[in-house]
Amino acid sequence: MPRTTVEVRRAATDDVDLLLRLAQRARSEERLPSRADTTAVRCRAVTAMTRPDVAVYVACAGQQPVGALVLRFGEVLPLSGTEAVHVEQLFVDPDWRRRGVARQLLSAAVTAAEARGASDVVCSTPAGAREPQRFLARLGFSPLVVQRVVPLTSLRRRLAADAGRRRTTIDLVLARRRREARERAAALTLEARPAAGR
Repeated sequence: MPRTTVEVRRAATDDVDLLLRLAQRARSEERLPSRADTTAVRCRAVTAMTRPDVAVYVACAGQQPVGALVLRFGEVLPLSGTEAVHVEQLFVDPDWRRRGVARQLLSAAVTAAEARGASDVVCSTPAGAREPQRFLARLGFSPLVVQRVVPLTSLRRRLAADAGRRRTTIDLVLARRRREARERAAALTLEARPAAGR
């Protein structure tokens, strides 16, 4: 069976449907709910593709999309002063894995980094995705930070609960200090009385 050539190229807004098919495949593989409003998703994708700090690449075998790469240009960390290319999303169709597609897509990231004068490539991966993490480790990627996510409503609720507990703790500490201060004052008063009676 002849080997099919995979071509990686910068995606244009005309490629949005190819990218949406890959995104749908990725969502089903990760068991995430399907996005029903494809018009809104299409608009977000087109908007992202036209941003100057974002580059999207697609890997195709003939007309079939087999992988996608979304890059964002910026500092390694805010205020770090070190320019980097952030691999925000890297996806290869399961049927095309272990055929060098991800390496070809990451080669596009290297080329983009060199063109921008960036000295680092940063890659985000899902926390439980062992295989992608192993793949990146083999290429020399090492952990930089651990990112955690929480829904806004949950964070707001927990912060409010913690604030209530802190007020209680602070109230207890202040009450204890006031009590200790009163006890010290009473002790000083008792010490001073016998001396005055002599």
